[in-house]
Amino acid sequence: MTNIAVKELAYFSCGSGNLTTEFFSNHDFKEGSRAHDFLQSHYDKKSKAEVYIKHEFEVNNTKYLLHGFIDGVLNIDDVIVIEEIKSTTSDLDFIDLDFHKEHLAQAKIYAYLYALQNDMKFINVRLTYISIIDYETKSFNLEFSLDELETFTLDALEEYIKFQDLLDQAKIERKKTIDEIKFPFESLREGQRDLMKSCYKTMKDEGILYAIAPTGIGKTMATMFSALKSLDDNDKLFYVTAKGSGKNAPLDAIKILQKKGLKLKAIDITAKKKACNNKSKNCNPDECPFAIGYFDRLKNATKEIFENYDIFDYETINHISDKYKICSFEFSLYLSYFCDLVIADYNYVFDPHAHLIRYFDDDTYKPKVLVDEAHNLIQRGKEMYSASISSSDIRLLRSKMNNLSPSVRKNANLVIEKIESYREYLTENTLYVETTLNIGLNQALNQLFLKIDEILEENKKTKINEKDSILEIYFKILDFINVTECFGETHRLIATISNDNVTISLECLDASKLLLDTIKTSIHGIVLFSATLYPIEYHANLITCGEGKYLELPSPFDPNNLDIIINNSISTKYKNREGSIDSIIETIEILTSSHEGNYIVFFPSYQYLNIVKDKLNDVDFELIVQDSQMNDKDRNEIIDKFKNTKNTKVGLFVMGGVFSEGIDYIGDALSGVIIVGVGLPLVCDSNNILKDYFEIKYQKGFDYAYKYPGFTKVIQAVGRVIRDKSDRGVAILIDDRFTHIGYQKLYPPHWQNIKVITNSYDLKKELKEFYDEK
Repeated sequence: MTNIAVKELAYFSCGSGNLTTEFFSNHDFKEGSRAHDFLQSHYDKKSKAEVYIKHEFEVNNTKYLLHGFIDGVLNIDDVIVIEEIKSTTSDLDFIDLDFHKEHLAQAKIYAYLYALQNDMKFINVRLTYISIIDYETKSFNLEFSLDELETFTLDALEEYIKFQDLLDQAKIERKKTIDEIKFPFESLREGQRDLMKSCYKTMKDEGILYAIAPTGIGKTMATMFSALKSLDDNDKLFYVTAKGSGKNAPLDAIKILQKKGLKLKAIDITAKKKACNNKSKNCNPDECPFAIGYFDRLKNATKEIFENYDIFDYETINHISDKYKICSFEFSLYLSYFCDLVIADYNYVFDPHAHLIRYFDDDTYKPKVLVDEAHNLIQRGKEMYSASISSSDIRLLRSKMNNLSPSVRKNANLVIEKIESYREYLTENTLYVETTLNIGLNQALNQLFLKIDEILEENKKTKINEKDSILEIYFKILDFINVTECFGETHRLIATISNDNVTISLECLDASKLLLDTIKTSIHGIVLFSATLYPIEYHANLITCGEGKYLELPSPFDPNNLDIIINNSISTKYKNREGSIDSIIETIEILTSSHEGNYIVFFPSYQYLNIVKDKLNDVDFELIVQDSQMNDKDRNEIIDKFKNTKNTKVGLFVMGGVFSEGIDYIGDALSGVIIVGVGLPLVCDSNNILKDYFEIKYQKGFDYAYKYPGFTKVIQAVGRVIRDKSDRGVAILIDDRFTHIGYQKLYPPHWQNIKVITNSYDLKKELKEFYDEK
């Protein structure tokens, strides 16, 4: 028997209307729930709220269970009225029965089920809209006969079932081809079988697995193949990455499996800014042609892409979106409901304000998750549960909105007053820390947020100058409000002042409990893998509070193909940087003259990088420099340059950036790297707060706040050199700390071919011997 939710049926068959900001505002969703509760709390004793109803239908010899919760079964003077409640930020004066046709459809289907089960020939329906701003309501009262409701419901059901048949056929093909498909390569690489076996068992047991999988082991295909093999009917597989470039590998893997006979629906969810066909952050239907009538055209667009494609990548989604004039980003989120494999950013699984609610807030599906480059989840997790707002943000908002409604000044001024109250504790470049929330600031921000909603709604027909700027601050306020709801012992309220501007930040120091809660309540099997999960206890502690099993796999490459040269005669500590510049430049010159090829010098910061760049004069190689403002186009152009091996090139890049992980420089695309320093984060007050926190919790404050995060970047950067069995190259590590015992303990097992040198003569000699050996 197939279960169909009444809301799902109504929204599919009768969806209509425009995309608005309230559609994707999680804050509006929560406020809407409170508005529902408010109305239902005023029901009399004869009326009931949240009445569960279900009824079984048989269509073409197949049984379907239609079910859901009726918002209200009202008894008004012994007359039954079925009430459907919808919350909104829209002006109630502009709402009529065509506002969103699916709302009335939902009420009518509930009314039909109730009338059918209670032998009623006629039944009353009330569709009520409640404003989440002031709780004012507007209701439409109608009466329907059982016959007309039956015709309406069965017609909707018939249309839904036709599409459901497509989904069911796809499920049959998915199951059949997953069962039949063989591993796509003739032989397994070393360690691949162990990884697949552990991944499959973890998914079946709904457990947690950390896998240290060195480069070249084939971890993308191994984890995806075994995870797909583990899927049951209601399972959905998520492959999540920290950076956009990380999605290329799973997309390539699924295309290979597709060519081998696999039939399933897979989607790549692209970031909103990149995906937007209108190239705007403002999703107001009055200004975006792809938002107007979005829901009217969504159904046909969905049918076309589902019937003609199996992999919904960026190009395919944009093509269909443009054809039907609908928002490509929201279209991709909707399409994910019908996909077996979802390739996306970490946010769509772990961020409580961005995740795909249908998968992680109810039990319709059982998500299984593969986390690539999992070492990034520590920092990204903290960012998901952090937010900030400044007095300059609110002043800018006040000035932008003053012409729309001067009434905003009162609310904005109160917020500014609350923020500025911290000024007495601050001097320039210092910070003030509290372990509790400022309740007064929270209340003021909530009131300002509702006031902005109200003003934007009042002026929705008005052309608003710089609306994107207003909405940017609007969503900053929303983020801040959302973080207050999870603020706890792992958070700090931090006030800072810079350029006479006071900023209040809610900083998450450790997101492990929050991440683990998501995993335990919503995820049915997770494998977190990376080549750099060293030390494994550190990563497990800061992602899942230490829970989970570990698997460490050997590198499949000959360790002698990577010549690791440590120059421990140079200090790159901040106080010694000026004195290290000449030695770094000399090292670059020696390396490039010893062997023609492409090289990357990785620095701990842009500041350090630029100092070296400014002193590199009259070089006989092509110099490529990473810029902090680079976009995807710039990045891809640089990668293409490294594919050209006709002349020697040297890239000056930053550790932990887009060029230090998630990119394969195969063959002669990269001959070696120079690592400047041990990658320590900037020693500053904010990182020292982390250090103090981890010292209390794990008695390893410096290690957890500085050493381990820094060395992870080093391992990632060195890992760019050897990407294939035939690759050979060098990694020169510059810093005296690399030979300290504390850092030696962090070396990966495949770092075996290590030489320590102290001068340029020994460096030239070692490079000559290595390349002569080749």
